[in-house]
Amino acid sequence: MVFGSSLFRCTTTPSKSAAPFALPDLWPERRDEARAQVGVLVYQGVTTAEIDDPVRKLADGIEADVVHIGAAAEPVVGVEPVRTVHVTLTTSDHAALRNDVLVIPGGLGWERLVDDIALMSWVADASKAAGGVLAISTGSLILASAGRLVGHAATGHWLARDVLAALGAQVHTGRTAQSEDHRTVTAAGAQSAIEAAAELAERVRWGPA
Repeated sequence: MVFGSSLFRCTTTPSKSAAPFALPDLWPERRDEARAQVGVLVYQGVTTAEIDDPVRKLADGIEADVVHIGAAAEPVVGVEPVRTVHVTLTTSDHAALRNDVLVIPGGLGWERLVDDIALMSWVADASKAAGGVLAISTGSLILASAGRLVGHAATGHWLARDVLAALGAQVHTGRTAQSEDHRTVTAAGAQSAIEAAAELAERVRWGPA
């Protein structure tokens, strides 16, 4: 691994302490007859736009519960836009490795995250165990820092392409890229992640072509 910085569905209800203009909190989602689990890595400074619509699209496609996985069992504050994200599981929970799809959003906190050796070890293990992986924007750098993009086609935030290449990825400049086995998909941002989520859901649901 390479480390270093450089439906029953829960509703989105604002916390009681939220200001009147605050956006609703992001909660995990559960449905009555879920067939799968989508795990989302969340952390301080995560980009909430990369959790909201892309994850919903993915979860709907495979009829999955959504769990938010964090280093600690406490809410985190995301950005772009600012929203509180509630954590379902911690990385020490066994259930945090039982993901049909692992989603790794980007965010302002990615550099701090990749300096956490224990967390990077979890990312490596969780991405190996999942049936599919979707990394978005600087989330690609998190996945690459765990050694999971070496030799694979990948994209991400346009300002981070040099770092992505230095971490061993074969950088593509398109909106999305995927590994040869189609298990790992990277997206440049939230909008391209929505498109990628629909395709990844089909692959995970029906298996490789």
